[in-house]
Amino acid sequence: MEMKPSVVDNPPLSMRDKILHETTRLFVERGYDGVSIREIAEACNITKAALYYHFVDKERLLIEILETGLTAFHQLLEDALHNHLTAQARIRAFVFSLFTRLPPENRAVIRLATQEMGKLQPELRAQFSLHYRQQFLQPLEQIFIEGQQNHELRPFPPALGVWALLGMLYPFMSGESAFRPELTPQQLEQLVELFWKGVASQS
Repeated sequence: MEMKPSVVDNPPLSMRDKILHETTRLFVERGYDGVSIREIAEACNITKAALYYHFVDKERLLIEILETGLTAFHQLLEDALHNHLTAQARIRAFVFSLFTRLPPENRAVIRLATQEMGKLQPELRAQFSLHYRQQFLQPLEQIFIEGQQNHELRPFPPALGVWALLGMLYPFMSGESAFRPELTPQQLEQLVELFWKGVASQS
């Protein structure tokens, strides 16, 4: 069964949101340096002046895309933490929500964050790095910390578990490609099971 992002998570777009949507798509496809302001304006069917009304430059577009994506990831984690009691259920809920509630270009923001962060000015980069840790990495770590406290997980640094999980998910963050189709629900179950067997307590 093909998974579609929930329409609840995708209301009609304002012009500002359309700019962010199209810019995200272009950045994901071609990278930050491979996209010009003119091309963004053309993709949105507006003038450069109209684009500059919403965003002063391309860097501000990038940081807005990163922050918006981070907010979406944070909400998925909060839902997983609040709606499930075990580490296994929380990890499964988070992984599934990534692929059922977010379209591929929004998932790919996590790749943009690692690949394009160096394009930001030091102040903006430091600000986003702090938000990335507070809103994304720390809630993920909390799942592992509580899982170890409840003896669900074997002992290991929680941060290591976070990066192992993200490392497993990373290749699938950009959606379907010429070499790999979008994941099916069965494949997602298998992915979660593979990860869980590696971190679960053996007792």
